[in-house]
Amino acid sequence: MADKGGAPAGEEKRTSTIQIKIIQAKNLRGVKGDAVTAYARVEFGKTLGETNKAEIGPDGITKFNFNASIEVNLDDPSAIDEICHRLVLFHVIEVLPKEKKAREEKTAPIGQGVLDLSSLLKGENGFTQAVVIHSGTTAENVAANTGQNILQPELQVEVTVTNPLVSAEVYGVSNHMTIRVDSVYSLPETWQPSNNATHNFNAVMTVPLSDTVDVSVNAGAGSIRPAPEKNMDISSPQKVIPRRFASSNGLTGAVVHIPSSSVEGYVYEEEDGDLRVKEHHSFRKESEADKARVTWNSERNVFLLPSATETLQERIAKCRAWPMEIFRSSLSSGAKKGKDDDTATSCHGIAWVNLAPLLYPGVTRIKGAALIHPYIESEVLERTKKTTRSGTVSGEDSGQQRVSSGGSRRGVSSAKKGAKDSKKAAKEPVEGAEEPKNQEAQIYTEARSYVVVEIVLEKPLVSKRPPEQLAAKVAEYIPKRSSLTKHHCGADEAVSEYHKQIGDVANLVLNEYRQKFGVSNESTESDEVSDERKRSLIYDLNSSGKYFAFKEQLKQSVVKVVREKFFKTSAFQKEEELHQFLSELYVFLIEQMHKGVSQVFSLQNNAAPLPSPLDQNSLVHFAKEAELNQNYELAARYYQERLAMDQNSSSSWFDYGCFSLLVGNVSKAGECFRECLGLDQNYILALLMYGIVCVMEERYDVAETFFEDSTCVQPDNCLAWTVLGLFYDTRDNDIGAEMAFLEANKHFNRDDSSIFLASAATLLELHAYSLVESALSHELLSSPKTLNQEYYLLLAKLHMAKGELTEAESYVKQATVLNHTNPAGWALLGHILYLGGESKGARDNYERTLSYETPAPDTHSIRLRLASIYLQLQQYGAAKQMFLLACRDSPSCITWLGVGISCYRLGELSEAEQALSEANILNNTDPEVWGYLSLVCLKTSRKLEAEQSYKYALRVGLKDVDLLGEIKSIQKEVGFGDAGF
Repeated sequence: MADKGGAPAGEEKRTSTIQIKIIQAKNLRGVKGDAVTAYARVEFGKTLGETNKAEIGPDGITKFNFNASIEVNLDDPSAIDEICHRLVLFHVIEVLPKEKKAREEKTAPIGQGVLDLSSLLKGENGFTQAVVIHSGTTAENVAANTGQNILQPELQVEVTVTNPLVSAEVYGVSNHMTIRVDSVYSLPETWQPSNNATHNFNAVMTVPLSDTVDVSVNAGAGSIRPAPEKNMDISSPQKVIPRRFASSNGLTGAVVHIPSSSVEGYVYEEEDGDLRVKEHHSFRKESEADKARVTWNSERNVFLLPSATETLQERIAKCRAWPMEIFRSSLSSGAKKGKDDDTATSCHGIAWVNLAPLLYPGVTRIKGAALIHPYIESEVLERTKKTTRSGTVSGEDSGQQRVSSGGSRRGVSSAKKGAKDSKKAAKEPVEGAEEPKNQEAQIYTEARSYVVVEIVLEKPLVSKRPPEQLAAKVAEYIPKRSSLTKHHCGADEAVSEYHKQIGDVANLVLNEYRQKFGVSNESTESDEVSDERKRSLIYDLNSSGKYFAFKEQLKQSVVKVVREKFFKTSAFQKEEELHQFLSELYVFLIEQMHKGVSQVFSLQNNAAPLPSPLDQNSLVHFAKEAELNQNYELAARYYQERLAMDQNSSSSWFDYGCFSLLVGNVSKAGECFRECLGLDQNYILALLMYGIVCVMEERYDVAETFFEDSTCVQPDNCLAWTVLGLFYDTRDNDIGAEMAFLEANKHFNRDDSSIFLASAATLLELHAYSLVESALSHELLSSPKTLNQEYYLLLAKLHMAKGELTEAESYVKQATVLNHTNPAGWALLGHILYLGGESKGARDNYERTLSYETPAPDTHSIRLRLASIYLQLQQYGAAKQMFLLACRDSPSCITWLGVGISCYRLGELSEAEQALSEANILNNTDPEVWGYLSLVCLKTSRKLEAEQSYKYALRVGLKDVDLLGEIKSIQKEVGFGDAGF
């Protein structure tokens, strides 16, 4: 189905006919309640027809069998929208007995009823409905006067369509918008109900129906009403306030109210408007409780075809605040035809409604108060980014009706067409002339007038992952530790387990020895050398914390021996018994230790070194994590550990070289890239990066050699040709640069980017910032009018890397305007605010990023920083869950430390110790880990372990003043923990 403003040229207009059939009337009674003669008139913007007069018997039932039709142009979005919001109006009219000498028979209205056709836009082919006829003179009066419960009059109506108005496929990607306008509060002092009885008030907003068609939505005719009774606050209504149809022309009485739709209470802080902060609350409460207001309480539905939904998102991204025009019109001049609207309207103001929250994932509703300002056309054009005004003062009902109607009536085939618009075209402003100020509407500013508006969507513009899915994911990510499970075994199994653990620890100690001293021949060593090496090894094990780790590894097996072999599970009553038991246990464990060692070692067997518990990939991850936290000393240590593990790894040398560029050590970077190329001369990235180092050192001839060599090693490498072109450009070699860029484009196969953007993204990751800036400059010169979000994101990242956070924030905001659904933009904005110390702003952007269905790049860094913000804000439960998510995907010392801190602050000491132990395994030189382990041991009254952990924390350089102060405080409280006092 087309959703443009008409059928394509050369194609026949697609139409569908809505058939409306009145089958019968029930419970009809006349003014006096007797049997009467009546007929019904059907209207849809204009009269469709009237039924024949029919006598209604005492039972109140008669059959009309009346048919009317509405022809809908399916290619016209305005016609589709008219079906969405316009109501079919039924007038039931009584024909009074003709008086003597009277020339014409008199009639009296019995009541009105309305029928909503919007369900036909959901793919339905028809429906049957009992339309209630509302009247204040029939059933309601009879019930009030006689006390009898009289049934409500109604019409049985059947609706069918010849063709579906909207296909199921189109409806699935369409949307339904509801615009609700409540009231204008804090009116100008001169506006009082007594002196404004001859005026109506209008609120108009423009909404797209497709990418080419807009509609001006008018809230209807508002009126000034006095302040409510005392103790009646609109923000928390004590009685149901029904909403009205915005398109209520011709409706009277109860029929103007929308069934099951009422004004709901609201909380100021949860709004999205201008006056939601605490400073405005007292002003709003006074305005809404004690002063007159202009009230609509109306509701207007708009059907958004797929192109309208896309257009709506694009316009909100470009102009987040949308204009709603507020003006006053005179009732006396409204009926005069052809009169200029300037004489009928006054006090033209404008309220800017913030629609940006509708672009948040999962949001379907916004509500808030928008301040009203004087209408100034130049300001409106500037803020809406339009060149001409699309005039909305006349409202939507002044336009021509978009559907054709037909019906049957006694001698009448159809009604006249809708009235013409009496509004004249606005005059063009004189060029160079200063626009006159809207002095009349200044009263809005002086009175601080504001309008409360609500907008609801059937489906969110941006999808969000459901909470159930997120909860299930979190549950999956929480690791289950096998050590928490109690295992029951016999004495033999306990001793065997002890032997196994002894052998494992002995292997680890031997591995430490061989890494320190190499594989030696003990038969040629003197006793002095052996003793010296022993003392040195013991010192290293203690100072590095590995002794504590080995002891933790043996602890569980020793506990099993105590329980299963010695049957001790309760505390000792006397100290002598304790000493006796420890003596026996010591002798037994030493004997079994020798047995365990003899089972796995022999003098003739040279054991191979055990592999490191951390592999190359883990060390790279830990290094990147340390870079993220700007802990460059720790990152350097991880890179160095990779090299110590395997000095023949070209990728290890390359990564260390890129890190050296990050910290500004250009000479070290050059050495690393040379080592890498010495191992692999075809390492394409190392060729490029060494060339870049040469450029930084102003060795241009050497740089050119390496750049050209890279294009020979991989002739189809787009990055190599682009870098070569950028280099030529800096050397004013225009011909060479043009050639290189042409070659690069030959090997570039992405439609959504360019060689400059793709190269800038790669070079940015490698910390080659000078070439990144050059690549982005070329992108700006090559396509200044079509810069996409990727360009602004890369520019923001470049400025962020250089520490220019203000510029970075400006560029990333431009990126979010171009594409608000890309979580990468909001993640980058979060990083910038985080580095700038704006924790709450960073938190909001990180949370928004993680709520998108499409995951953001580098989610791990987002979770780490968001979790650290939760810790700062003392939201320990949220911090724990976020750190656990990070642990599940990429466990590290930092993530487990975060879990441990969160659990400790929550009082979950057992879980805190487990998490800190995991962190210690991954990095046993982290001072914070040892510090928090000391806190846990202090809290659990474990004196020796508390003292050891505190000692190790100081030894590895704990400098956190707050953490040291907390440890000291608890040590004084419990009376132990520091062997120094």
